[in-house]
Amino acid sequence: MDKESMLEKTIMFEMGGKNQAIHEYDKMIWNLRIGFLTIFFAVWGLLIKSIIDNKGLSCLNKTLLLMSIIAFIVAIGALAFDINYTRRKYKVIKAINVLYRFIINENKDSSTNESVYSKVILISGTTLNSGNDDMNDLKDTGFYRELYVSFTIYIVPLILSLLGFYLLSF
Repeated sequence: MDKESMLEKTIMFEMGGKNQAIHEYDKMIWNLRIGFLTIFFAVWGLLIKSIIDNKGLSCLNKTLLLMSIIAFIVAIGALAFDINYTRRKYKVIKAINVLYRFIINENKDSSTNESVYSKVILISGTTLNSGNDDMNDLKDTGFYRELYVSFTIYIVPLILSLLGFYLLSF
């Protein structure tokens, strides 16, 4: 097997693996988000139902405080996991975009430079990059837009529940 065909096979394998990794990260992220929202609203729904059935908050103040603390801790933990998986997903997206750019440019130049592939055929989601590496910069990948979604999913329900408690205390 010649050197160029081995490189081509490795690149094709990596492209397929990176596309699969993006889908797997997306699946993990959305399972986490859906699970958090389901549990968050189910628990708060049951708690509100018990408040309505008991006709007031007087006996549930400690329970409400405990639920608020637990909800805050779970939301912060879930947000940390979400940001971690989102960052990894967008590192893979960045790597595959760079790989596609190299392939397009190579077809224009028709000169094979194996060193350009060395960074992007690594396991991108978990690879630690150092220095002024282009792979560290995720600002052109959509990563920061996705962070808005993460913060909305985890922080907005907490803020609304705290606002609800404040309004219920009157």
